[in-house]
Amino acid sequence: MARAKKETTAAAAPAAEKKVVRKAPAAEKKTTKTTTAARTRRKKVVPNFVIQSSADQSVTYDTVIEKVKAAFDGEITSVDIYVKAEEGKAYYVINGDVTGAVDLF
Repeated sequence: MARAKKETTAAAAPAAEKKVVRKAPAAEKKTTKTTTAARTRRKKVVPNFVIQSSADQSVTYDTVIEKVKAAFDGEITSVDIYVKAEEGKAYYVINGDVTGAVDLF
């Protein structure tokens, strides 16, 4: 009978040595990601320049943007503008697919 008791205690000993590893809750990980994302955001840079032609005519960046917005009826998510002062035109591409031109002066 003593032999049977030794076998059961020997079998129970390895089970007691197992360690339980617990992972951090998902909510804690999520908050650290949002705080680092908030720190890496950049401010919008608005260029300030004046376009001048050889005929002493000039136009500002804000004026060109307003003319492009007036020419396009819809939501603008991105805009690329190419200015040709010698032609007096500003060519634009809005949202990657809508193209057109506006007069500068």
